Amino acid sequence: MAEVTRIMSEHWPEPADEDLVRIKWSGPGFDLQRDARIEPEAYADVHLLGNDRAWIDVRGRPSQVLLGWAEARAAEMASRMLAGAWSTDALVRGELGRRGFEVMRYGLRMRRELDGAIPEPMWPSGTEVRTFREGDEREFYEIQQEVFADTWEPIEETFDEWNHHLVGPASFDPQLWFLALHGSEPAGFAICKVHPGEADLGWVQLLGVRQQWRGRGLARALLQHSFREFRSLGLLRAGLGVDAESTTGAVQLYERAGMTEVARFEIREKVRG
Repeated sequence: MAEVTRIMSEHWPEPADEDLVRIKWSGPGFDLQRDARIEPEAYADVHLLGNDRAWIDVRGRPSQVLLGWAEARAAEMASRMLAGAWSTDALVRGELGRRGFEVMRYGLRMRRELDGAIPEPMWPSGTEVRTFREGDEREFYEIQQEVFADTWEPIEETFDEWNHHLVGPASFDPQLWFLALHGSEPAGFAICKVHPGEADLGWVQLLGVRQQWRGRGLARALLQHSFREFRSLGLLRAGLGVDAESTTGAVQLYERAGMTEVARFEIREKVRG
């Protein structure tokens, strides 16, 4: 685990930790013996994303044997193969390009310092926010599935998979999960945590608003609320990841909240003929 964690952290903007590797390689539907390979200075794993898509994650300095295995395993799972690399990882980006994986999208890492002004959230009339309560897992899962259904290439997850990846990690903190309610009806949510690789970094893992509640300032209020909660814990910075071409205006929202791009992730695709 320690070596995989080290390799995983080489180009990531935030250091990985061993718990992340444990969660990633022990989820429902993932077979460690069939879906991952490790070699000196590199590793690869392959995950099924649903809707005839497989994701190849290659890190470090992979051999041609490892790259060939990853592509063959992905081809067994789906006709569409996706992979990616951080913009600083010229080696993996080059190898993917030589194998016919073409750039199709970018993900961004954005951050802001928490020492400046953070406005008091302006909640839409009749809306209140509360933290996670025991038994809320299903409600958070269902609202996330609804909210992200119209985003680019949404990942199809069962409840067990979602629960494993979000509630299972040691970094799970129910006091940093926020549910916005209009009466008893969920309107939006933010799932946050203290980043396990950087103890002074508050991480907005997921944030979304249901379609009928968009355009009322709820996403901005949830973001500001998250920032203020981070600062109350003594955290110095806030960060998140976002689709660079999000049609919901997410990048612009984050920029208006004082966040700037600090890293870029290149997403590539190869369609099996």
